[in-house]
Amino acid sequence: MISEKITLGYLHSLYGPLLTERQERVLDWYVNQDFSLAEIGEQLGISRQGAHDLLRRSRETLVRWEAKLGFGHRLAAIRQALGEELTRTIRLPEKERELLEGSLFV
Repeated sequence: MISEKITLGYLHSLYGPLLTERQERVLDWYVNQDFSLAEIGEQLGISRQGAHDLLRRSRETLVRWEAKLGFGHRLAAIRQALGEELTRTIRLPEKERELLEGSLFV
């Protein structure tokens, strides 16, 4: 569940402006403000199931954009390559290298 929210947040940060205003707001509430489906439904005046459906459609839209454009995968590859180059160039101690590699999660 947490990794799903992280991935969803990452895709939202990349493709959020391509969503409708309502979809973007719902994703912001769900991912960044940790609203429950019931809270989202209450804010929009819809049922929990309606909030779930809206969130599902928004997620599917983000996934389609990523499949078409691939910015997330490209950015992850660039981050990984930069991290590897930094660790080779700087020759960080093992503890700091692990910390740096852990921060490159997409």
